Amino acid sequence: MSTHEGIQINTDYAVALLEQLKSFYEQQLLTDIVLIVEGTEFPCHKMVLATCSSYFRAMFMSGLSESKQTHIHLRNVDATTFQIVITYAYTGNLAINDTTVEQLYETACFLQVDDVLHQCKEYLIKKINAENCVRLLSFADLFSCEELKQSAKRMVEHKFTLVYHQEAFMQLSHDLLIDILSSDNLNVEKEETVREAAMLWLEYNTESRSQYLSSVLSQIRIDALSEVTQRAWFQGLPPNDKSVVVQGLYKSMPKFFKPRLGMTKEEMMIFIEAAAESPGNLYSSVCYSPQAEKVYKLCSPPADLHKVGTLVTPDNDIYIAGGQIPLKSTKINYGKTSKFQFAFRTVNCFYWFDAQQNTWFPKSPMLFVRIKPSLVFCEGLIYAIGGDSVGGELDRRTVERYDTEKDEWTMVSPLPCAWQWSTAVALHNCIYVMAHNLMYCYFPRSDAWVEMATRQTNRCFASAAAFRDKIFYIGGLHVGGNLGIGLRPRAVTGPSLAVEVYDVNKNEWQMTAKIPAKRYSDPCVRAVVISNSLCIFIRETHMHERAKYATYQYDMELDRWFLRQDISERVLWDLGKDFRCTVGKLYPSCLEESTWKPPSYLVFPYTDDEFEIEEDVPLPPV
Repeated sequence: MSTHEGIQINTDYAVALLEQLKSFYEQQLLTDIVLIVEGTEFPCHKMVLATCSSYFRAMFMSGLSESKQTHIHLRNVDATTFQIVITYAYTGNLAINDTTVEQLYETACFLQVDDVLHQCKEYLIKKINAENCVRLLSFADLFSCEELKQSAKRMVEHKFTLVYHQEAFMQLSHDLLIDILSSDNLNVEKEETVREAAMLWLEYNTESRSQYLSSVLSQIRIDALSEVTQRAWFQGLPPNDKSVVVQGLYKSMPKFFKPRLGMTKEEMMIFIEAAAESPGNLYSSVCYSPQAEKVYKLCSPPADLHKVGTLVTPDNDIYIAGGQIPLKSTKINYGKTSKFQFAFRTVNCFYWFDAQQNTWFPKSPMLFVRIKPSLVFCEGLIYAIGGDSVGGELDRRTVERYDTEKDEWTMVSPLPCAWQWSTAVALHNCIYVMAHNLMYCYFPRSDAWVEMATRQTNRCFASAAAFRDKIFYIGGLHVGGNLGIGLRPRAVTGPSLAVEVYDVNKNEWQMTAKIPAKRYSDPCVRAVVISNSLCIFIRETHMHERAKYATYQYDMELDRWFLRQDISERVLWDLGKDFRCTVGKLYPSCLEESTWKPPSYLVFPYTDDEFEIEEDVPLPPV
């Protein structure tokens, strides 16, 4: 029983009524119309059809000849797709998949079945990727689906350097092409890319598209081209109609241009799940531009989601996965102060970050719920590995991978051990997972895990990065004892400044120069690659002091770390202890600049609920 505007609705009765209608349809009882589609007969009830379809409502209530017929032939519809619509009309269940969705949308559009149209549109928007975005742009334009069209266009803009070679791009209509080439939001680092795309489209069918030469080439921002390109293009063309148009455009173009969005990208350090900027929120997300020394506000994950896994792919796509969502809070008073305690629910959410919109976009959820899973990108697929204590040992060992083209997850071979505090990196089309003093390598092509060389130190909470054919295992906390055969870990004993490097060719670890921090007291060290250099982002502070951050860069030739940038606390305030740190390229114009002034309630960055290390903390079994 549910209530709607004061009226009691008996949902059980509604379900029973739908079940009865379905039974009547299956047994062909009381049917009053037969629809014939491609020779197949569908005995139906006019009332049911008219309820879900404006097309049938008009047909049966118009007073025209169709309203009096007992058999009606439907054109422009195929029988298989029509059966899906009829099943929905009688059950409310809609069978959508990648194979049927576009034909189903077309049929629903013809029959004016609004609910089916909406579900197909939502399905297609969720499935947009680099492989299908151009085709879906044309599809949405054909059926005047503005929401799908705009979503597809944003993906075309974001993935422009990948999509302009596609056959679907060559077949774009002139109007859609102009809409794309004129966009300020193209994710291109140089205008030559836009010029090449324009020329490819024109030359795909020179005879029929010569009429569009001027309108297409006028979208190129000529002054954004390099001088070398300008000379070669405008002066080196043989005398013909094209050269006349190009040189005319060159003379008439204004001598200034607005840079495309991709030309404004800055490499930024992205902090997910940083300390809250205000008491009303649990967490915040920010990004820091080392070159501009500015902090920007990043859209926080939905519903105060935290303890997520994070990933930036080589193609600069940002993802988060798993984590926990607060369900309720209880305010507890401690004398003059008070704080909230929360109950949490672990989730299997998976989000992609739309940098142009500064928002998180939901993708297909993982098959397992996970807390802080390791996310890595390997051979075009995203892997979600393990995570903290969720379920039993078998659950914590699970590994699954995500196909960006299909928007779906599949399981692969599980981890050999149930680790809570692991880190993972991808190198040479393999995945290396590390925890304590152990490391296993996953070979995707054989779906197998192999144990590799053991490290000299036993550490947890360490950070890792792959750089120049080597893997660096940095910082973390020392663990008493070791994980050899027959031995168990004893306890966390304190922070580590150690750095070990793994040579994948030799399958061996060796110690390198230690982290040069002077006031280091906790495991807040994050390995990152900035401007093609191996760096660490580190909090240099003592307990109850204001957070002070710095980045150090590693010199492989000299085997030493040197200070790359000291970050003032007036620029970047305390981030807490649990933040995820990664590096990606973002658009400052799409973000809100933050002064990151210390909030009034944050007198000390470390409170009772901060990370603390007690002596002889027992570790879970491995």
